[in-house]
Amino acid sequence: MSKTTDTYDVVFLGGGPAGYQGAIRAAQLGGRVAVVEQEHLGGVCLNRGCIPTKSLKASVEVLRLARKSKSFGINVENVSPNIPAIIARKNRLVELLRGGIEYLFEQNRVDLFQGAGHLLEPGVIEVTGKEGIARICARKVVLATGSRSSRPGFLAGDIPGVLTTDDILEISVAPASLLVLGGGAVGVEMAVIMAELGSKVTLLEMEEHILPREDAEAATYLQSLLKRHKVKIMTGVRVEQVQGVQNVKVTLAGGATLEAEKLLLAAGRQVNVENLGLENIGLPVDGMPLPVDEHMLTGVPDIYAAGDLAGKTWLAHGAFAEGITAAEHAMGRPATMNYRVVPRCVFSVPEFAAVGMSEEEAKAQFNVKSISFPFKSLGMAQALGESEGMVKLVVDNKTEQILGGHIVGPHAGDLIAEVALAMQNKVGVKGIVETIHTHPTLSEALLETAQGALGLAIHMDPANRS
Repeated sequence: MSKTTDTYDVVFLGGGPAGYQGAIRAAQLGGRVAVVEQEHLGGVCLNRGCIPTKSLKASVEVLRLARKSKSFGINVENVSPNIPAIIARKNRLVELLRGGIEYLFEQNRVDLFQGAGHLLEPGVIEVTGKEGIARICARKVVLATGSRSSRPGFLAGDIPGVLTTDDILEISVAPASLLVLGGGAVGVEMAVIMAELGSKVTLLEMEEHILPREDAEAATYLQSLLKRHKVKIMTGVRVEQVQGVQNVKVTLAGGATLEAEKLLLAAGRQVNVENLGLENIGLPVDGMPLPVDEHMLTGVPDIYAAGDLAGKTWLAHGAFAEGITAAEHAMGRPATMNYRVVPRCVFSVPEFAAVGMSEEEAKAQFNVKSISFPFKSLGMAQALGESEGMVKLVVDNKTEQILGGHIVGPHAGDLIAEVALAMQNKVGVKGIVETIHTHPTLSEALLETAQGALGLAIHMDPANRS
């Protein structure tokens, strides 16, 4: 039998990045809030994406540092990865952070309904869980059910040796050889991780360079660095067929074939809209993201969508902001979502980070200049043994405002926050130049690049200060 609860101010369907952060924000604003989640809190990001892959990357960073310890004057012998221990560490970290979200729900009085949610009508959700069926009433509903990996059309059924991004996070041994299908963020990250763990990796991308939506110069530079780190990269290739018996055999357009022990699928996401009851509230069930306005509202009154289901950024931190925007608007605040400044990061070795426009995008709309500064000219980068990399700023010639920032190098994901902050608050390159940066730090690369944009760089060849 179904039992009906009292009415909540806001119910979030999905406890991933958009759902759990939005729920806590709505509770902070005094709302009675519930979250419906059929699996684990934290969504793909915490359980099968951002955090697990960064845990693996942290392990291979230690491995990489140990392997080059001799260059630092340290003798470390017989270095090798213990993959089961690496995976166990990853699992402990995920469980710890998942428990942290549960604790925050308790402290903020957010009710958690464990089960599959189905909309019967606007504001009425049926939850089917292990303890039976419950019916939740809500004044506002935020749909935040996320997405999952999609399978290319040329893959018919299960093929031995073909791995999803979920599968590869649970490996006990690194495959001797690995083909990675997709040169986006996930493909690049996993290619680097597996190469460091001992796999012979070939990365396949059908566009002309990896990270095809990013600044061409920065992405191509990263591509050259990955090749130096023993990741073979094939661009401009299209896979037409995959077969698997003992090994996986891939046939490319034109007839060429490749063979490896395993193939990792790292291209494409599909939103989770099945069995939500969207048809009961007048929303399309076509497998596509739901259109939303600046408040994250769908076309149905009091129904919001956030995160991957809204299909705007496909990034966890984008989902955080969308969930909070939806929560605040649902609680009566005049909140709007602004996508002008959304940083992006690829946790490869070295890292890649960007915010705003590529040089190509900016040139199509503005009179711009771009200026780059190499990490090899930075004292801290040399001291760390991490001299590969560059910072690039794309600047409006007229206003000296930053239109885009692109970083390849150590801690790029951390460093890009300064560029995002400058762009969001429109301080321009002059604002960065007039801010004293700590010496010696990697952040000085941003200072030097901003100085270069004004023709003032200290550690740059005068011939390149234009």
